[in-house]
Amino acid sequence: MPLPAEIPLRTGRMKLPLGIVFWLEDGTSQAETVVFLHGSWQDSSQWLPLMRHLSPGYHCLAPDLLGFGESRREGKTPYSVATQVECLHSLLSALRVQRCRLVAHSLGAWVAGRYALTYPDQVQSLTVLAPEGVSDRDLQHRWRRDRWLVAPWSPLPLVLPWLGQAAWVKALRQRRQCLRQTPAACQMLFQRRPAALRGELLNQELGYLKPPTLVLESVTADPTARRLGQIWLHQVPSAQHRQLPAAESPLGVEVAPCAEALEPWLRSQPLKPAGTAMYAAVNHNGSVTPGQARPPAF
Repeated sequence: MPLPAEIPLRTGRMKLPLGIVFWLEDGTSQAETVVFLHGSWQDSSQWLPLMRHLSPGYHCLAPDLLGFGESRREGKTPYSVATQVECLHSLLSALRVQRCRLVAHSLGAWVAGRYALTYPDQVQSLTVLAPEGVSDRDLQHRWRRDRWLVAPWSPLPLVLPWLGQAAWVKALRQRRQCLRQTPAACQMLFQRRPAALRGELLNQELGYLKPPTLVLESVTADPTARRLGQIWLHQVPSAQHRQLPAAESPLGVEVAPCAEALEPWLRSQPLKPAGTAMYAAVNHNGSVTPGQARPPAF
């Protein structure tokens, strides 16, 4: 299927109760909506290649999560999975998107899983890649080093400049520099009380997920990503699994095979009938105009 070069990519920006949210948009508003949620150290641009593949048949919407990319929180709203869920719900409500399919990577999968549990009637299907949001005995200490690198109480950043030029020291410095470029992710994952973070894990609740779920995995996924995917597959009822060729890309997989895996999966999950949906059209300059009625797609 040729890419829709005649349909330009659009952008939008909207002030919501929790902050200002920016998003990328492709495809036509008359088609089913697929919402893409980016990973921990990415933003909405992570999905551009895949959106270009899917936009001939779908209305593609990729927001920057609150605090990521060009989205900004209001005041000192604490970053959490629950906050991201409510911000996403506010955005979809403002755009009159009543039904959608979620495709999510890493931290975005955590948000997507919580969203599907909170608003099960809105989510038609769920696709996750390298999904976060779960843990077990083997994974519970995997963020210890990163917490020490960015936590405000940690002495490690103070001593790093004095530890010399050994390879392991340089690696720590580079890792800290990388982490500090995404402060919202650091606050969500490493700078909260461990009990608060554990309270948002999905382990025990994944069994209640209603939307059909597909777990994608790179054939060269590291042991941590593989274990995270296994937990999702074990906990989510009737979850399906698909491996994809690896690539040096923000998603870690080749885009074309990913699109080829997604298209039949999305088509195989019929859209549940709903009343006439309202969609707020987005102009090329990013402004939002009043919604117009459109029938649900099947």
